[in-house]
Formats: sequence, C-alpha cells, structure tokens
Amino acid sequence: MTIIDKALRYNNTTPKSVPTSKENTIDLFKSNETEKTLDTSTFSKILAIYSRNEETGNLLNIEEKCSCQFENYWSQFHDSFKQDAVIDDPIKDQNEELQIYILGGDLVEKLTYKKVSAVKIYEYAKPGENQIRGIITNTDNEDEFNCWFIFHILDQCRLSNNCEPIFNRSVPYHELVADYFAANLKNTVHDDEWDEKGRLYFIKRVKYFTDRYLKIECILPAFPCKSSNGNKVYGTLPDKGEELALKRLIKATYEVRKFYPPGMKVWIVSDGHVFSDCIGVDDDVVSHYTNKLHQLCQSVAPKDVDSIGFCGLNDIFFTGVATKEFNPEWVKNVEVPHYTGSKICSISDVSRQILMKGCDTDTGTLREQVNTDGHPRLYLYRGFSRFMMEDLLLLPYFQDHSKKKLKKITSKIAFNMIKRNDAYSNLVELMFPHHIRLSIHAHTNSGPKFGIKVISEDQCRIVRDLNDLIEPKFEDLLHIPTPWHNCVVKVLYKNNSECLFLTKLQVIRNAITSGKFDGYWKDTCFEKGEGGHFVLNEL
Repeated sequence: MTIIDKALRYNNTTPKSVPTSKENTIDLFKSNETEKTLDTSTFSKILAIYSRNEETGNLLNIEEKCSCQFENYWSQFHDSFKQDAVIDDPIKDQNEELQIYILGGDLVEKLTYKKVSAVKIYEYAKPGENQIRGIITNTDNEDEFNCWFIFHILDQCRLSNNCEPIFNRSVPYHELVADYFAANLKNTVHDDEWDEKGRLYFIKRVKYFTDRYLKIECILPAFPCKSSNGNKVYGTLPDKGEELALKRLIKATYEVRKFYPPGMKVWIVSDGHVFSDCIGVDDDVVSHYTNKLHQLCQSVAPKDVDSIGFCGLNDIFFTGVATKEFNPEWVKNVEVPHYTGSKICSISDVSRQILMKGCDTDTGTLREQVNTDGHPRLYLYRGFSRFMMEDLLLLPYFQDHSKKKLKKITSKIAFNMIKRNDAYSNLVELMFPHHIRLSIHAHTNSGPKFGIKVISEDQCRIVRDLNDLIEPKFEDLLHIPTPWHNCVVKVLYKNNSECLFLTKLQVIRNAITSGKFDGYWKDTCFEKGEGGHFVLNEL
C-alpha cells in the first residue's frame, strides 16, 4: 500500500474532477460572464508548514495561512493529534519516516476560526535532519495527486534551517541589511510603501536568518530565456546583459558580507519553463539558455563565496524521494494551452500540469477582474496583451494570422500567463517559506515581494535611442527593462570616451543604418565570463 493509499483510506470525501483551462479559450473581449469553478488546488488545502523538535514536540518554526492559530495553541494541538486517530503503518520500504494524523473537533474549529471541521497532519522525519517537518491541511477535495503533492512539498521545501539555534545578537544585523537593500538594490517606484509597511516585513524575513547567524537567502524568479522578438535581442544565449545582472547580484552578496559575516545568497528560480510556450520559445531552447547561464555564472562568480544558486520548474518537481511515486495519469486532464507553435518538452509540460493542478487557485475571479473597468488586474492583463502582441507579431507561426485573430490569441495568452504567474508565485511560497522574495518587476515594496533592478545605472545606462541618451521613465510596473528583452551595446565615441547602454536590438540597427555609427557583435566567451555585446564606433 502506497502513501497515497494510506492517506485516502482515511478520507471520506469524493475526489473532484480536475478543472481544465477550456474556459480560457473564450474570447475575453466579448464575454463578461464569469464561470465560477471549485478551487481544488493543493495550495489552498495547506493551512500551515512547520518544524518541531523530534523528542519534545516543541515548535521550532511555523508559517500559517488563512489566519490560523496553531502556533498560539501548539502544545494543546500537538498533544491532541498525537493521541487521536493515527495512520500507524506508512510505507515501510521507502517512506517509513512519514506519519499521517487526522484530527477534528472543537479545537480544530477554534484554531481555524471554524473554517474546517477536521485537519490532516503530515509529519516527515527527513533523513539527516534533527527535526520533524510537518504540513497541516484541510480534508476537502482529497485525491491521489493532492496527497503526493503535499508529501513532495514536505520533502523539498527549504526548512532545514528551522532546527538551528536562535541567539540574541547585540548587533542589529536585520536593520543593517534592510538599510543596505533600500539604498542599493530596491527599485523605488511611485507610491512606494517601503517606509510605511515594507521595511518591517523585510526585517521580519531577514531576522529568520540573522537570529540564527545564517547566510541570508533570497529568491528571484528571473532569467527565463531570451525573448523571441528579433527586434529586441541578438540570439538565444545569455550575453552581456546576463553577465552584468549576475555581477550586480554577486556584488551585493559581497557587500552584505562586509557587515554581516555569514553573507547573503540569491537563488535564481527560473520561470522559463513556466511561460516558454506562451512566449513562443521552444522548451529545449530554454534548457540550453539555462545551462549556458550556469556556465556564465561559474566563470563570473568568485569561487570562495556561495553567492548564487539556481532552481527551475523541472528541478522542483523532479527531485526528491516522492518523485518516483508520481503518476502522470493524475494530471493528464489538466489542459495547458499552447498557442504559439513552440516545441514542447514532455517533462516540462508535465511540470506545467503539476504546477497548475497544485497551485492554480483561480475559480473564475481572474476573468471577473479583467472584465471590470478600472481593476488593477485589468491593467495587468492589458499590459501583458500589448507586450505579447509586440513579440508574437514577428514569429513565423503567426505570419498568416490577421491582426484581429492575433489579438484574440494574445488575449488568451495574456490571461494564461497571469494564471501561471499566480500559480508559480504560490509554488515559490511553498518551496521557499522563509526566503526574501525579490522581483524583477516593480512593486510598491510593501511585501511580500520587493522589486529590484537587476542592472544598475552604474553598470549600464538604459536608453531608447542612441541619439537621445535621456533615460526613459518606466511607470509600467510590469515591463521593467531586463537583459532578456534587450541588448548591451558599447559605444566608442570620437572623443575617446565610451559607454555601455541597454537597449533594443532595433535601436542598434537604426544607429548603424543612420550612418552615424558602425560596429559589430562580439560573441560571448562563457569560459572567461565575458558576455556578448555590440561594439559601435561613432563616425
């Protein structure tokens, strides 16, 4: 009997069918109706993720959702589920470290504000750790996939630091780190809420690490792949833009180490396979980009400091002890629409199906929002639509499409991209419950996400025209300039000065055809950590 069988044996609910994305094929420009669906996502089932002492049962750390109060009544709650119905014969051969408990009654209703009448507690003694990991869920919509997904998250989420001892520090490292971030990394925008809300939230996250005198860890969903738009980028591989971005992040970790000796690490959690089929990029192109990015980082990063880590969608779902128990049949009915003709990798597509079944919490609300005048999500949706229209217009796959037909397709793509982005954000929250969440997009910086500029003005100036070097203002919170939507060009002027600029490939072409510049492309040398870029000479 598998772990799935054991969990389902104690469940009395009937498994619900998997919601598909068929609704996404509706023309959003014409339909104002909202079809509500049931949220059967595993993400919404999870009420808390915690670690406890193996011997005493004392709580080491807990992240609660839905305003639950397990932490405030932990001793009572722990005693109750230890004395209640226990699934006492988990898999002996492979997963004997796992225990599952069911608890109902007044205490559960009290701790969840009567949201649920019973909870299921998964506890896992991960080999090599001096703690017990746990996840508390409700018992709604149980099926085989949910049970597997919970066990997989329990095994793979970053909880190993929970068992590290906490010490009182005389130096307020958390405040020093917050001040450094605000002064050196934060992308400050109009209506920024860092001072009012964000700083306190940021400090709380930093304190998790500084209280334990551990390396501070951040996550940055970024570096997906190069844009498919040939007017924006040159080629499909990392170049000078990625080199500069990596160096900026590495420099920040070095500077933090000067006043906080354990230092800082940034995990680049690539979202390339989350969106590749939406943006017209083949899955294998994303994988190759990622491999070359790792190579570039190895050449750029000093060997004595662990500054940058990498993780992607396939890494998340196909690593760990639970992977061998996964059954593709569980997600075969989860539609992940492909609109751009990109080549699909079967493993990456299964990852996308797992992502959407496990973490897509939309029940029709998104459609309602994008059909509501003035709603922020409507502006986001329109921004995605314009952005994708600009890129997909050039793809060979769409050359026989009318503008009206392409507009209809890009509306569907934009809608799906928002859904996937929300689901991926939920997944990152589960996988990295304590990490500081950075973003390449601008935010009001109130938390939980904080916007950064991956390339600083000191490294490279951002321009829209090489004949007009005034840096443009980017009030659009979505489309902040990135290395994967631009090229880097080194301009050598007649007065012997030089400058690096980040701009669109078409801008560089225009500069050359104007007769004011000539130049060439210098290829990336991954072994030396030197990113490819254009070199222009002023004539």
